[in-house]
Amino acid sequence: MRWLAIAHHLPDRTRLRTPVLRKDPAACERLADALAGIPGVREVKIRPYTGSALVFHDERVAIEILLEMARRTLAIDRVLAAGEDPPIAPQVPAFSSLARKLVVAVREIDRDLRRGSDGTVDLGMLATLGFLGAGAAEVVASGKLRMPPWFNLAWWGFRTFMTTEQPEINADDGDDGADPR
Repeated sequence: MRWLAIAHHLPDRTRLRTPVLRKDPAACERLADALAGIPGVREVKIRPYTGSALVFHDERVAIEILLEMARRTLAIDRVLAAGEDPPIAPQVPAFSSLARKLVVAVREIDRDLRRGSDGTVDLGMLATLGFLGAGAAEVVASGKLRMPPWFNLAWWGFRTFMTTEQPEINADDGDDGADPR
């Protein structure tokens, strides 16, 4: 859904916000030109990163005129009422595009490491050895073995349980051993 909201409105300045401006550079130019063509509008600043248009205008320019021009120019489906939360898309992507790119990059690094070491070292083993080495270096440098924070201990306990009990977890038939009576 294409929506438009009034981010704020003062007698001589109005900020409109829509996600359409973040996705379409041509829409930014169309909206700036359309709003600048309204009599009484002095300046229009479009911020694609935030999806907003800041309009400096005379006090007699009605906000309804600005909204209608933006709605027609950007083919907006809905103008939100003051204070109304923007609609949220019902479907949520599994991963962001950045996460997908990061996964691909890490897989490639891991593949190169395994290929280069004839399967002797992978990225997981390298990370493990790196963390062990960093911990040992801290103990040597400080001369102290510090207690980890509680959340680290809780996570390590949980991961150890999940790793060591994985065969039992996978074989669970739903019987918790309780008496069915």
